[in-house]
Amino acid sequence: FRLPILRIETDFTDQSYGQLMTRLEGFRETIDKTGTGKRVQKRMDGKYFAGIDSGSTSTELVIIDKDLNIIKQIMVKTGANAAVGAQNALEKSGIDAKDIAHITATGYGRKNIGFADSNVTEITCHAKGAKHLYAPAETIIDIGGQDSKIITLDKDGAVTGFVMNDKCAAGTGRFLENMAKVLELDMNEMAGIGLKYKNDLTISSMCTVFAESEVVSLIAENHKVADIVHGLNKSVAVKIKALAAGAKSKGEIIMTGGVANNKGVVKEIEKQLERKVHIPKNPEFCGALGAALIAAES
Repeated sequence: FRLPILRIETDFTDQSYGQLMTRLEGFRETIDKTGTGKRVQKRMDGKYFAGIDSGSTSTELVIIDKDLNIIKQIMVKTGANAAVGAQNALEKSGIDAKDIAHITATGYGRKNIGFADSNVTEITCHAKGAKHLYAPAETIIDIGGQDSKIITLDKDGAVTGFVMNDKCAAGTGRFLENMAKVLELDMNEMAGIGLKYKNDLTISSMCTVFAESEVVSLIAENHKVADIVHGLNKSVAVKIKALAAGAKSKGEIIMTGGVANNKGVVKEIEKQLERKVHIPKNPEFCGALGAALIAAES
C-alpha cells in the first residue's frame, strides 16, 4: 500500500499563490486519474474543442475537431489580464465560440477565464498533450515562463508524480529572457549562439538576480557572448538535472514549453541527463493541446 504524499515549501506570498494552487490541484488530479473533475458541456452542437493555456508571458490556443485533428494554433501575449489574452487568442483564431463544444483552460490564469467550461492544471494537460505527441514518453520536461517541472507518467500516460522548481525563477523561460536582454540578444539569436562556444564557462549562481550580476561581470572581463550563453544554458540544464533526480525520472523523455525550441538548452540538458530528449513540433502548444484533448473527452 503506497500513500500519496505532497511536500510543499512556501512563504504564502501573493507571488507564490499560483504555483501553490498548481501543486495542490496537480496532486489532486494525480490521485483522481480522470484528473479533470466535473465538466459542463454548454454547446451541444459545436463541432470543435478548444484548449487555452494561459501562462505568465504568453497564451496559447489549440482548436481540434472531433477526429482530434488540429484546426488552429494561436499564440498571443497574455498581458496584464488572463481573460483578455484568452479572448484575443480566440478572436484571432477566426472561429466562432458557438462552434466550440467545450473549452478547457489551463495554466496559471486558468481560473480567470470565465468563458471556459472547465479548468485543469498544466501538469495534467502537458501529460495528455505529450503522450499524444510522443506515445513512448514517460518523463516530461516542461520549462515555462515562471517555473520548471518534471512530470512522470505510467505506460498509459497517467501522471505518477511531478516536481516543480521553487519560487526562484532560475532555470525558467523568464530567466533566459532576462539574460538575453542583458546580452542584447533576441531569443532566436540566443537559441543558437550558445552552440558556438569555445570556452566552457560556468554561471555559478542559481539566483536570477545574482546570475545577472555574474553575467555583467563576465561581459566586463571580455568573455565571448557565445561562451556566456553556453554557461547560462548549462545552468538551466543543471537545474533540470536536479529536478529530474527528485522526480526519479525514467523512460523516454519529451520536452515541452517554449524553451524546448532553444537548441543550446536542449543539448545541455541531454548532456547533463546523458539521455536523448525528444522535441515535438511546436512544443509551446503542448499544454493547450492537452487541454483541447481533455475538452474533447467531455
